[in-house]
Amino acid sequence: MTHQLDLALCNRPAEIARAQDQLEQFAAAHHFTDQKLHEVQLALEEHLANILHYGYADGGEHQIQIGIRLTDADLRIQVQDDGRVFNPLEHPSPDLSLPLDQRPIGGLGIHMIRNSLDGLEYRREDGKNILVMNKRI
Repeated sequence: MTHQLDLALCNRPAEIARAQDQLEQFAAAHHFTDQKLHEVQLALEEHLANILHYGYADGGEHQIQIGIRLTDADLRIQVQDDGRVFNPLEHPSPDLSLPLDQRPIGGLGIHMIRNSLDGLEYRREDGKNILVMNKRI
């Protein structure tokens, strides 16, 4: 059986909290462990923050679509935005062996996304970034 939740967000910071609340309610209804919920929330929050901070240069209002699908074994979250082209899978992993003051700024959020999920897929379609995050539940 598949369960689903669809959200339409605006590109405003308060919308991240709304998405997190909806995900938390969905997770509670489907008995996610606290650890799984935390890992998925971290990935979603980081990705949405990246979209808001780097995706839009025009200052206008944009819509971000989120589709959450749960099957017996997997959670799939698809995030679609019309921001600047950005494929997080092409972003290099940070060198964590360097001291903190020698590391370049940025990249840790994408690193956390990769490490908290079991799979990521990216594509650009019809002027939209589409990131699919997969987590075994």
